[in-house]
Amino acid sequence: MTAENEKTQGPHENSVDIAKYPITTNVFAWSPASILIYLLLHIFSFLIPSLMILTFYSGALDFDLISNWWRILLIFLDIMVWWWIYLLSGLLLGKLLLIILGLIHKPREGLFKVDRNDKDYYYYCLRYTIKKFIFWTWNNFCFPWVSNLAFKICNMRADFKSTMFDGWSDLEFIEYGNNIMIGQGAVVLSSMIIGDHFLIKKVIIGDHVVLGGNSIVSPGTVIGSGTTLGVWASTHIGQILESDWIYIGRPARKFKQTKIIYEESKKESEVGTFRRLVDTNEKAPHTVKRYVKKDMVGIAIDNLEKLYEKWKESVEVKNKKELKKKYKKSKREIKKKQFNEV
Repeated sequence: MTAENEKTQGPHENSVDIAKYPITTNVFAWSPASILIYLLLHIFSFLIPSLMILTFYSGALDFDLISNWWRILLIFLDIMVWWWIYLLSGLLLGKLLLIILGLIHKPREGLFKVDRNDKDYYYYCLRYTIKKFIFWTWNNFCFPWVSNLAFKICNMRADFKSTMFDGWSDLEFIEYGNNIMIGQGAVVLSSMIIGDHFLIKKVIIGDHVVLGGNSIVSPGTVIGSGTTLGVWASTHIGQILESDWIYIGRPARKFKQTKIIYEESKKESEVGTFRRLVDTNEKAPHTVKRYVKKDMVGIAIDNLEKLYEKWKESVEVKNKKELKKKYKKSKREIKKKQFNEV
């Protein structure tokens, strides 16, 4: 943004061609207020489960270990309960602070100055501090769906069926559809740096969208339902991806419709399996041993027949050994008899 544009349009106007700017990370700076909020969230989140533990402290001291030894088996459950209370406390306190900050200064999209004197940027950093605390603690929980719950509480639409914990997501101005999948290392950004300014632009991702591994979704991107963003692909700012298409490249461009890919894969599965030759880029037939579910009764009969054959072989071997012993024994008796006659 030039100085002349700043004078005529102001620092909060989208007066630059944001499509040509490269993708960068968002900007976040710690301030005394954000550090204080972060510490208070930690302290008060620990305070609630600590008070509950101290309430039962006297009872724990009077605990008879010998007669109630079975209680030791529930220690793991106790730890899980205290941990869960800590997480819930942090989530509820964080949500309360977000509501208060929203009443003081309403979050909005736009191009803002990277300066603490800019209220939009300053309150963005405060909101980001609270959400960092929530997501850093909830992402370490043993159940992956809790991240989706944290998204919902923090005013980001997400359903519980979506697989979102393998990638990285910005923490506001993102709307996720149903049954989406974020691949390993994929990044969804609703904010980024443009020179000495900071852009916030809402991202909308439709239903049944797949974001490939290490792909990047830039601020302002709108992805239609049923669309796939390929591995290592990235969108430019404000790009609109049509529904039911596969996009690849940097920036993302149309490759094929998902319907065509489905029909081609269906035909190939009917004919057989193919592999692509690296040197010539041609398809060649490739045989793959597929798992075929057999009839369990048939498998049992086959096994019985094999066992019967083995038993017959063992009986024959045993009979041969016995005949050989009898032959040797009769031979010794004949020799003994001949010796006695002489």
